[in-house]
Amino acid sequence: MISSGSAHDLGLKQGLRVAFFPASGARSDEAAVPASSVVPLPDSIPDEVGAQMLINTVTALTVIRAAHDSLPPDARTGVVMLLTGARSAVGRLISKVLTERGVRVIRLVRSEAGAATLASALPGSPVVATEAGDWKDRVRAAAEGAQIHVAIDSVGGRLLGDVADLLAERTGTVVNFGSLGGETSDIRPFPPRSLTLKGAALGSWIQLPTEQRTADIALALRLAQEPSTLFEVAERYSPSRIADAVAHVSQAGRAGVVLIDFSKD
Repeated sequence: MISSGSAHDLGLKQGLRVAFFPASGARSDEAAVPASSVVPLPDSIPDEVGAQMLINTVTALTVIRAAHDSLPPDARTGVVMLLTGARSAVGRLISKVLTERGVRVIRLVRSEAGAATLASALPGSPVVATEAGDWKDRVRAAAEGAQIHVAIDSVGGRLLGDVADLLAERTGTVVNFGSLGGETSDIRPFPPRSLTLKGAALGSWIQLPTEQRTADIALALRLAQEPSTLFEVAERYSPSRIADAVAHVSQAGRAGVVLIDFSKD
């Protein structure tokens, strides 16, 4: 359902296939959302991509802005960033956008098999598996002598402390936006090395100027139409299997999003 008198001005009409963000009610079979949150979907974007296109791209861009703001003013060229959870849906988008902007991204995944899969699907940036005993040495080699001032982390747990160990002393920052590892995070390395741990709030996106949000939506539409594996789906569940869907979301090493498909009931 679409509310607001400006709906017609935005080209919205009954029966039009759309994505929406931000708005509540995505897990309902009907929802009333502001017309300003609705984006018409072209036929070239399938439902499973449209379902994740806006929230994942906006999340990625919010994290990227926090990461950029965390760089020292004299270290904003030739940037190398570390990215954990790089196989995740948002991780893939972060890597894609940063690489397009000239940042060298060193991507971390859990396993060697996952590293091979990601490198094949999205080649270009180095991929390092943290199950390897020498993974930190591999990261340092991939940095090619450059200091790593910022790491983007969605895993947390013990990995957070290991990532902190790779950052530049006094200027290093970890921007965290999740805890896929499901463990208590280790922040002990931060105080003695004067490192910073900060979060990225998705809610801040709605406070951006209209022109910036419009540009972000245009980027989301462009990425959603590229022939790549940026918007993978792990599984589609009917509403009656919501418990299975929640369990799947918590699985370690999951690649792709879990969708609730109302057409299945």
